[in-house]
Parts: sequence; structure tokens; C-alpha cells
Amino acid sequence: MKYCPQCQKQYSETWITFCSDDGTVLIDSGYTPSSQPPPAGSRPPYAPPVPESPLWGASDPNTPGGWVAPDERQPSSPPGVTPPWQPPPPPIYPKGASQGLAVASMVLGLIGLFVGWICLGPIPGVIALILGFVALAQINRAPDLNSGKPFAIVGIIAGSLNVLIYGALFILGILSNLIR
Repeated sequence: MKYCPQCQKQYSETWITFCSDDGTVLIDSGYTPSSQPPPAGSRPPYAPPVPESPLWGASDPNTPGGWVAPDERQPSSPPGVTPPWQPPPPPIYPKGASQGLAVASMVLGLIGLFVGWICLGPIPGVIALILGFVALAQINRAPDLNSGKPFAIVGIIAGSLNVLIYGALFILGILSNLIR
């Protein structure tokens, strides 16, 4: 049995939670309210524990202004915390050393030296030389921002060996045609 504490109207349906007359939250109890005070020495009826009130409203929803609609409430973010509707700040990327040109020089030099002779010719070696010298120049200009000096040196050596081998093959091809 439920009843309204304002108008004392009783409800037997379990699904009703608010008074249909004044909108007050119904109280669930096994006794009927009376206007007489309880006799001395009697226990008060059992009342279920009251849950903690939410941050956005009052503890008693029957008080005027006790309930605030979620879209009408003030934001409850602590000071110094970014509200959820603002985008977060962009990530801070560390300014580490860059070694992309040096690694590219080394990879192209080794490709030209070992497998580039099949169909690529001296092109990977020439590109490895150019990238290696550019990487070394950048490393010498700003060593705190650029690294990879060993990669650049390996790229220059492998690229120059590739170019020297193709240069020697070119000279041998010309000499073989002259001798015939």
C-alpha cells in the first residue's frame, strides 16, 4: 500500500510512484496514515534507507526546486578540469632526432649494391649518394635535431660502390667494343 504524504490519498497499485493529484512522491508502507500520533512505546514503521542525493538536485524531490532537469542543471566539473564539450588540447609530440634521410640512403645503397643490378642499374646507388650527403649536411648543421650519421655513411659507401661497379662495367663494355 502506498500513500501520498500531502493529501493522504492511498494507492494499491505497485507501479504508481507519484500522486495523481499533486505529483508528490508516494510513500510505501504497510500501515495507513492517521492523524493521531502513535502510542507511546511503539516502534515507528520501517522506512527503507534513503539513497544519497545526486549532485544536481536536492535530497527531497517534493521540495520546491528539488528536482532539476539534466539539461537545465549547472555543469558540475571541478575547477581546473576541462568541461566535456570542449575538445582536448592537441598532443605534444617530443622533438626527437630525425634520421629518415640517413636510413633511406642506407636502404637504397644496399638495395642497389645487392639486388639493384638485376634491373635497376646504378639509379639506387646515385639516389643513395645524394640522400646520404644531404643527411650528413643536415646532421652537421643541427646535430641535436638530426641523427643517423652511421646510416648515412653506410648509404654513401654502398651507393658509391654501386656507382663504381656500374662505372667499371660501362668502361669494360666500351673497351670490349673497341677491341673487336
